[in-house]
Amino acid sequence: MPTPAVRKPGFLWTELPRSAGAGAEPAGHVRLGYARASTARQSLDSQLDSLAEANVTRVFSEKISTRATQRPELEKAVGLARELRASGVRGTLVVHEHKRLGRGSTWRRSRRS
Repeated sequence: MPTPAVRKPGFLWTELPRSAGAGAEPAGHVRLGYARASTARQSLDSQLDSLAEANVTRVFSEKISTRATQRPELEKAVGLARELRASGVRGTLVVHEHKRLGRGSTWRRSRRS
């Protein structure tokens, strides 16, 4: 998201107008799940069971290497969470284990954006 001109260094701080839904109570809550296995032979069953127990509404899953720099299903899940938030719905991304998000590459990429 670009920074408005009034928020750049050297400018006096001014509060921007709030959107119509800002500060309002969220319209609902959606739990999205993400499951990943590193190889095609590995099973997602235990992760999917765990996500089902966590009352996840929709699950995004893929079998893709940890070394892959692009994770299409993870990107879809995050994109949907952003769309939900923009529409006033609160969303939570649920992952069975933190390592399912990946090793260092996903973290470094997300910090740059």
